Amino acid sequence: MTRLSAMLLLAGLVAAPALVAAPAHAQRVSKVSGKALGQMCSSKSSIGMCDAYLSGLMDGEAWAKKYDSFARDESAPVAFCVPAQQTAPQVRGLVVAWLHAHNDALTEPAGKAVYRALHDTYPCHAASAPAEGQK
Repeated sequence: MTRLSAMLLLAGLVAAPALVAAPAHAQRVSKVSGKALGQMCSSKSSIGMCDAYLSGLMDGEAWAKKYDSFARDESAPVAFCVPAQQTAPQVRGLVVAWLHAHNDALTEPAGKAVYRALHDTYPCHAASAPAEGQK
């Protein structure tokens, strides 16, 4: 995996959970502040991370639209629920493992593949832990 791919994957993981409507239970949300993002996007040494963060956020929004039709249906499943206590390295490891197990996802747009991985790994009915077999 290239550095840019890894950064894009991490950015999507960080940004996407904040974009999906969720039940009242806590979910993991990025601790990146607006100030930190502004600095990241203004420095030549971190411009790739900025681009990856922005791409991840845009991918998250695009894939969240898939679930918009369920917005008024309280019984409809949320796309995924990453528990607040999960760290970025834990999420990254589970997503990478999921990608290795799903060759069909390797030819999909990265945002869709990550969205599928998070959906399968962090189902909302069991938001306190990754799905069985994904630990």
